[in-house]
Amino acid sequence: MSDSQASRRPRRAPQATAQRRLPQPSNRPPYRLLADVLRQQIFTGQLGPGDQVPPSRVLEEDYGIANMTARAAVRVLRDEGLVHTVHGLGTFVTNPLPEARAATASAGRTHMPTEEYAELLRRIDQLTDVQDALLRLFGQAARLADQPAAQGTAPAASPVPRRPSAAASR
Repeated sequence: MSDSQASRRPRRAPQATAQRRLPQPSNRPPYRLLADVLRQQIFTGQLGPGDQVPPSRVLEEDYGIANMTARAAVRVLRDEGLVHTVHGLGTFVTNPLPEARAATASAGRTHMPTEEYAELLRRIDQLTDVQDALLRLFGQAARLADQPAAQGTAPAASPVPRRPSAAASR
């Protein structure tokens, strides 16, 4: 294969390395959360124009989600024009990105996120991880506070008397 052919071939998506997590807790559906994660990777340059988006089975393993959830997330990005699918090859980041097309038409050049912007996004991710850890700790503390003070004590009897069941009265 010649150098020119190798340079035209899109880069393949990285294989699964470690279990990743979607932001928790959230009222948004998991496919929207995954779409947000992938969109952020595109806009920060982790997934560049022409790069392959990880296949749904890799996203499934990486994030511990259902395959249909991963497919729905990719469908959202496809509807936004951020990715396109080539049957038999995979899904790739659009080249150029839709915002880059608009910037090219108006300013004569593409606009990509600055290094400072990418650093701020990384810090936000770190803060989100810390927040998730704190929420887990607060939940554990609340569960411990609800437990009886001594391990050997039985829970108090219910102050509400029980009503006889319908079957017992027949």
